[in-house]
Amino acid sequence: MPQVATPAAPYLWPAWIALTLILTGGPFLWHLRYFRSPGPPFLPLYLAALTALGAASWFYLGLRRRRPEWMAREPRLLLIFFLAFFLIYAPLPTLYGLWIGLVCFSLGRAALPRLAESPLEQLTLWPAAGLGLLSAGMFVLGLAGLYHRWLILALLAVAGALGWRNLSRLAAAARGLAAGYAAAAAGTLPGLCLIFASIFAWTSALVALSPEIAFDPVSFHFVFAREYAQSHRLLVVPRLPYSYFPQNVEILYTLGFLLEGQQTAKIITYSYFPLAALSLALIGRRWFSPRAGLIGASLFWTTPFIAWTGSVAKNDLALALYLLLALYGTTRWIDEKDFRWLAAGVLFLGFAFGVKHVAALGAAPLAVLVVWNLRRAPLRARQVVALAAIFVGLGLYWHIRTWILTGDPLYPESASSAVRSTTASGHPHLSRLDRAKLYLSFPWRIHFQGLHAFESPSSNPVGFFLVAFLPLLALRGGIRCRGARVLLLFCVAYFLYWAAILTKVRYSIAAFGLLFVYLADRLDGFCRSGSALRRQSAVALACYCFVFSLSLTLILEMNAPRLALFARRIGPQQFLRETLITYRSMEAMNRVARPGELAYSVGNCSTFYSTIEFHCYYDHEGNYLIERVARDLRETHYQYLIVSNQWAEPRHMAVVEHYYQAELLHHDQAFRLYRLRRRG
Repeated sequence: MPQVATPAAPYLWPAWIALTLILTGGPFLWHLRYFRSPGPPFLPLYLAALTALGAASWFYLGLRRRRPEWMAREPRLLLIFFLAFFLIYAPLPTLYGLWIGLVCFSLGRAALPRLAESPLEQLTLWPAAGLGLLSAGMFVLGLAGLYHRWLILALLAVAGALGWRNLSRLAAAARGLAAGYAAAAAGTLPGLCLIFASIFAWTSALVALSPEIAFDPVSFHFVFAREYAQSHRLLVVPRLPYSYFPQNVEILYTLGFLLEGQQTAKIITYSYFPLAALSLALIGRRWFSPRAGLIGASLFWTTPFIAWTGSVAKNDLALALYLLLALYGTTRWIDEKDFRWLAAGVLFLGFAFGVKHVAALGAAPLAVLVVWNLRRAPLRARQVVALAAIFVGLGLYWHIRTWILTGDPLYPESASSAVRSTTASGHPHLSRLDRAKLYLSFPWRIHFQGLHAFESPSSNPVGFFLVAFLPLLALRGGIRCRGARVLLLFCVAYFLYWAAILTKVRYSIAAFGLLFVYLADRLDGFCRSGSALRRQSAVALACYCFVFSLSLTLILEMNAPRLALFARRIGPQQFLRETLITYRSMEAMNRVARPGELAYSVGNCSTFYSTIEFHCYYDHEGNYLIERVARDLRETHYQYLIVSNQWAEPRHMAVVEHYYQAELLHHDQAFRLYRLRRRG
């Protein structure tokens, strides 16, 4: 059991609780009041639901204490519930997802045959490696112009037949993981984590199975996937420079679209979220304690910005997963001097670079750790060549493609992006002192002034666990081995680099996950080594933080149309009409548009839901340049125009009328649709 040094004075902990409540009480109440926004009844309903949740939690935690055998059943019951939930609401996509999951498990076992020893390693490393290899295979098929449904089904059938024997190994690994669960999950704090993690998993499943409404997927991620599937090959999508970037996740969306459609695409890539949580449980179990891994994974799963990012069709959880496993392999190599672990770490790092260039945030501290450890475990020339071959062959194929197409492997980015700050702390007009102040204030700003750090209406996207239990991070006894020291050095270096380059918290998910594991270890030791009163106060404070995270996550993920969709009172189209403000104008255009026509939009970038070629001009601050609009309309012959009501003022429309006759076809609360006829 981890030992935690007791605070010097007994009143320090109550004083910190009081300070936490003072700092967070205002935001806590603001998020509760936000539930009045949909209508007056929603806040009382939510408060009643919280009351019922509290009563049910109290009952179940008592049942766990009286009947410890219940804990051994929890993993099986949760698996059955969520598998049934997915099969009820998306039967065919779920079956495709299970099929692909078995294929990935088999591919990963073939790639790392004797490396994964424990059930947790097998259930994490093998599927993650398999997903990376599946992306590489889809890349090769795309280059060859072989994105055909019949071929994909045939290849999956062959892979499934060859890997069928792995089904028993997969089941054995799941049983082995469940067997060790009860010992780690005993106690009030792990039980509380289980309750809230289960609720978050349910809300996350609702989002994953709903039609996508997040900006990035409907603006470009899904757009690429559909274009690749329809054209049967990889191509550069016009007017979308992102199509030159690494797209290991997008081509898995393509796989989903080829098999069945959007739901399959989302289910396949949704797997990155639970795999990332499992990777943290794996890290915690090896270098801290099994309980730290379990609690840390729960804190990770229930952090609002991570919960939302992992539920929608984004690629940030894929990046986090691969960086965490790259760190796991590197740390195992540092501990054991086994070259195979370093090779596995390089493999996962390569997969991370196949997701997005931001992998450099993790690659830099990993490279420093490897170089530093070469004194203890020098590499032979043959091993260096092997590592380079793994990294280039399975990590840089997107960059090679872009280099062949443009002459620049990072186009439209540049190498200077790795050192050029896009944050306020890097603006040259600020004094050095001002930049230092902004840089050092990042922890405060992302917790209390985080509107620009994450895409949400909340200023508190990270939640309050790190605030509430901040003193525990400084208590002695947390670093008990070399591996733990390596992990924390990576975490600190990642945060320092990230804060200097970017401010979006979703780019630092891997570092937050490591910090949550360390915090979980400190919190667990704090609860288990003190008095009953201290343990109860810590659990109560954790419950307060969970409730805040739940409130914010429900604001981000839940709404009346989504609940109506799963109650089967409305269909997907009506759900989109009620939740995606851009959809009605797109739907109106689709009713009249014909194949081969072109549309242009100012502010509406839900390109995925257009049935014709759609060009979008979007500025997140709403600063649209009329000169650019005029140039776009002049250089390309468009048949339709969608603009926001705010933009459609006479001065702007005069520019449109200069080139086209504009006939208003549709007008809703947010956008207008015009049919365009070219003058002259």
